[in-house]
Amino acid sequence: MSDVRPEPTPAPSGKRQHDNDGLHKRRGVWHYKLRVDGRWRELSTRTRNYQEARKVRQAAVEAERTGRLPTDLARAPFNKVAEDWLAMRKVTVAAKTYASDRGRLKPLLKAFGNRPLEELVANGGSLLRAYQLRRTAQVGARTNNMELTVARLILKSARLWKRIEDDVKSLREPSGGPGRALTVEEEQRLWEMARTRPDAQVAYWCGLLAVNTAMRGGEIKHLRLRDVDLTARQLNIRRSKTEAGVRMIPLNPTAQWALAQLVQRAAKLGAVRPEHYLLPRRLRDATHDPAQPQLTWRTAWRKLTRAAGLPGLRFHDLRHTAVTKLGEAGVAEATMKAIVGHLSVRMLEHYSHIRVQAKRDAVEKLCTSAASEAIGSNIAPLDSSVVQ
Repeated sequence: MSDVRPEPTPAPSGKRQHDNDGLHKRRGVWHYKLRVDGRWRELSTRTRNYQEARKVRQAAVEAERTGRLPTDLARAPFNKVAEDWLAMRKVTVAAKTYASDRGRLKPLLKAFGNRPLEELVANGGSLLRAYQLRRTAQVGARTNNMELTVARLILKSARLWKRIEDDVKSLREPSGGPGRALTVEEEQRLWEMARTRPDAQVAYWCGLLAVNTAMRGGEIKHLRLRDVDLTARQLNIRRSKTEAGVRMIPLNPTAQWALAQLVQRAAKLGAVRPEHYLLPRRLRDATHDPAQPQLTWRTAWRKLTRAAGLPGLRFHDLRHTAVTKLGEAGVAEATMKAIVGHLSVRMLEHYSHIRVQAKRDAVEKLCTSAASEAIGSNIAPLDSSVVQ
């Protein structure tokens, strides 16, 4: 029978009989021993079938050999492992990344609480797949995938993710193009509204800076006083999303004015040294720390865009507006990259199309009404063979 182990070969007299398959029975269930985290442990195959038990043990031995054997954390509750993981992230990643991870972890803690980690990978990760499906009714695909990334990192810390990596996949994220660009009328309405709102001063000045330099919000937040040279009308980006983002940007009069307002505000808040941030962080006691950068202007920005009749407008869309303007002006690709920094292939293709359309609109203006009347009906349809 398949659930009966073959009798071992009798050992010579006086010698201990060897266990050739590494299995032994305990209360009818096959068990085996394996070194886990440097210690020998007895593990259950959870089966009474001998052939199945051999496969379980062989898989475990191979997992241990390749470094994929789950650690003792597999039996620990999700919330405890997540707490330790988040504490380690605090000292190993940037403050912004840590804050994002902490936010993405909240719904996961609510969903899985004190469930053991091994339950999350049981049945091909059915719990995680159900979580993904449930969250689609609450958040977009991008947020859903970010939360799955946090769960994956936690499971990796216990060497459990490999079990389900072929079963639990990220959701397909819709491609919405490189972003939204404001029309001339929309931009004018936005700035007119900003000038009338005292609570939107910082968002106003930073917005003007972004739309006139193509800077990202994160780049503006991490500007230090030493990066700004109002006399030479330029600023230096020393910290960016990519290496290509490190650059020098000349300032036009509008960007220079906005920066001057931010420099004056920074001085009032105690930022006087070159290493101090242009946007000092506001603390809980309403004071400011110039040694730390501002984290967000989200609330002020949302209030401003709603008041201007532009709900949903992202601050990052100001960067797209700036790049669109450069494209419409026919700026060469190399010059655009020097100003903007990194541009993905998709964005370059998009803005290349803008440049072609801008040129097409320009040459159309050369065709005067008098010239059109002069040639009149003398223009015959083009021969298809000529076009080809």
